[in-house]
Amino acid sequence: MDLQLLDFDCSEDPEGVVCWDALAQPQPRHNGALLQEVAQLLAWAHAFDAQGPGPLEEGAHWDFDLQATLCLEGSAPQTGHLIIDLQTGQITLPAADLAHPLTLSLSLSGTSGFAQAFREHWGAP
Repeated sequence: MDLQLLDFDCSEDPEGVVCWDALAQPQPRHNGALLQEVAQLLAWAHAFDAQGPGPLEEGAHWDFDLQATLCLEGSAPQTGHLIIDLQTGQITLPAADLAHPLTLSLSLSGTSGFAQAFREHWGAP
């Protein structure tokens, strides 16, 4: 399965931890599809290891950071974290009108086993 809206840059450290970073700024009409793609990706990660995300140095297999900036007309950009429910695969942006420009950043990191499964499933670098 290939990702349509997220384009990742990949890096790996000497201990085998892999990190993917993506920055997306779609046309507002694609905001919903972008959030859905991110939700599917994170739901997949949770299914890979239902223990959930956490610090890799403490034994977790994967972790992530997801942030969004919404640009509303006539006001400064509003930055905040999205509300994510890994169980249901739902992502919401509080008090946001998705008809406005959205910038989303996602960093996903994982162990070598997670990285291999991620690459095989998502076709990521």
